[in-house]
Amino acid sequence: MTTTPKNDPDAALLERVLRYQDILADYSRLAAEAKELGRLLQLTCVQAARGIGIKRSKIMRYRPTMGDLLIEAGVGWKPGVVGQVTLGTDVSSPPGRTLQTRQPVITDDLPNSSEVRYAPVLQEHGIVSALNTPIAVDSIVWGVIEVDSEVPRHFTQSDVQFLTAMANILGMAVQRKLQEHHTADIAKKAITEVEQQKMLMRELLHRDKNDFQMVMALLVVQEMKQSDPGVRQAFRHVMDRVSAISMAHDQLAMRPGLGTIDVAAYLQALCGNLDQRREGIHVRTACEHAELVHERAVPLGLITNELVTNAIKHAFPSGQGVVTVTFTVEREIEHGCLIVADNGVGMGPPRPGSSGLQLVRSLAAQVGGSVEQTSPGQGTMFRITVPLVV
Repeated sequence: MTTTPKNDPDAALLERVLRYQDILADYSRLAAEAKELGRLLQLTCVQAARGIGIKRSKIMRYRPTMGDLLIEAGVGWKPGVVGQVTLGTDVSSPPGRTLQTRQPVITDDLPNSSEVRYAPVLQEHGIVSALNTPIAVDSIVWGVIEVDSEVPRHFTQSDVQFLTAMANILGMAVQRKLQEHHTADIAKKAITEVEQQKMLMRELLHRDKNDFQMVMALLVVQEMKQSDPGVRQAFRHVMDRVSAISMAHDQLAMRPGLGTIDVAAYLQALCGNLDQRREGIHVRTACEHAELVHERAVPLGLITNELVTNAIKHAFPSGQGVVTVTFTVEREIEHGCLIVADNGVGMGPPRPGSSGLQLVRSLAAQVGGSVEQTSPGQGTMFRITVPLVV
């Protein structure tokens, strides 16, 4: 084991520098592994005091809203100092000057200095000399680290470099921790906003359902007041269309947060309802799954409702038959194909006052679709091609 001669300043300086390097190497590893910011600040104070060879050190965080420096961590201080005592941020305060200039500040003789203010907390602990260095986070001074001596001491350039290096390591660690907290806050906020949106959507859909029920009730009342069978039938047509729109909202309610409607589930529910309309006539479905926004799914549902209802009423004078509803998807061109076909007697001449097919063509045009009507041997087939995206 070698010893440093007492009268060899160069050897003493070398020994000090080597000790600083060892401490910084250990500290950088500990700073990278630290999980909690509070413990990291306290660890920094311990390592700073150990490196400088001093009893007291502290870290002060700048609080912009309060305009002060709060002692967040420290070693060697009486109870009631850490976490409670604040210091000024003006240039008459040594840490305040460091904050303002972003430069290390050395004060050799605090009690007799004419340039800086002798803070009461330092007087109470008999502090004579102090060294302050800035802690920068993302190019902004986050706070100040200070080492304090009860005996007169002239801090050297190597002391300044050691404490500055420690402050820089701490600054990077603080930045990482703040970023982690920021990311966690953003994630928490995003989750909260999603839940709020889901709640609002549920509330909106609930109100919509109530509105549909109210509209249906009004239509039923008005329909019952009519004596003309044709007018009453017109009211029934309107109620069927309102019911088709209401079912689309039911599909939205079953898939909260998605904002889209599964065409297969929607058409299945719609046709399941229509299948009950007339004994002996069955409505069969074979639909591929596809996601459609509400604005595109509802016209498709209304078209299906119109064509199936029309077939049930007019295509089967014998009272027996099948209406088939299929929906297929051409993924390559992002188009869907709705086919409504029956095995009935086929389309006759247009009935007086009938507007069903006109409505079908109008609804298809709203979503950029096309309508093709054919008579394949028996019955009637409608092919409606619509784009799946806006």
